[in-house]
Amino acid sequence: MLFLTGCSSFSSPEPAELTPSQVESLRLSKGNYSLFGRILFKHPEGKHNGELELQVASNSEFKLRIFTPLIGSLIYELRASHNKFMLLNYQQNNFVLADNKQDVRQTWLGMDLTVSELNWLILGNLPEKTPDWQRKVLSTGELELRQGANKIRIRFNDSGQIESMQKYLEGLLEYRAAIPLYQEHYHLPFPRKISIEDYTGNNKWLMVYSKIQTHAEAFKPLDFNTPSEMKQLSNN
Repeated sequence: MLFLTGCSSFSSPEPAELTPSQVESLRLSKGNYSLFGRILFKHPEGKHNGELELQVASNSEFKLRIFTPLIGSLIYELRASHNKFMLLNYQQNNFVLADNKQDVRQTWLGMDLTVSELNWLILGNLPEKTPDWQRKVLSTGELELRQGANKIRIRFNDSGQIESMQKYLEGLLEYRAAIPLYQEHYHLPFPRKISIEDYTGNNKWLMVYSKIQTHAEAFKPLDFNTPSEMKQLSNN
C-alpha cells in the first residue's frame, strides 16, 4: 500500500489543440477523460492491487481496467452504464453481466455505488443539476441530496470541490468517500487521491492518479456482449 502515500505530479502534457476554456467546457459537460494511476480494489469476491486505467465518457459510461504491476497484464475489468453492469476477471476466466441495479452493485462491489456517484468523485464536482435528487444545504454547510428514503451528504473544500461524501440507504450508512488531495491539471483542480469504503470497512476503492487526458472525440460505446471463452457467474 505504499503507492497510496505518493504525491508525484500529473505527467500528462497539456494538448495544444485544447484551450483552457475548451477543457473547462468539457469538464462541465462531463467530457471524455482517461485517467491512469494505481488502485487497491477490495470487493466481496477478492482483492486487486495494480496499475489503473479508467475511462469516463460524456454519456456517463465508465470503464475501469486493472493491470499487474510492472508486467502490465490485464487482470480485472469493470464496465458500467446506467443500464448495464459487467465484471471480467481475467485471472479466474469468469465474468458477470447484469442490469445495473442496487442489489447487483451491492453483491459485486460490496456497496451501492452508482455510475453517477462515481463520476462525481472522479471529477471532484457535482453537475449543475441532479434531477433525480432534491438538494438542501444543511446548517453544517454540507449539501444534502435526497431521493425518497435515501440521501447523500457532501462536504466541499474551500475551493468548492468535493472533500467527502457519505451515502445513506433507509437511514443507514452505505459508504463513505474522501478526496484528501487535489492537484491542478489543465488549469483545473482534479482529485489526486480518492478513497471509497463501505460501512463494514471490508470493501474499498483506494485510487491515486498520476496522469489524466482529455479526449475531443467521444469514446466508442462499451461492449456488453457475452465473452464466449469465459464462464458466466450467477447473480444469485
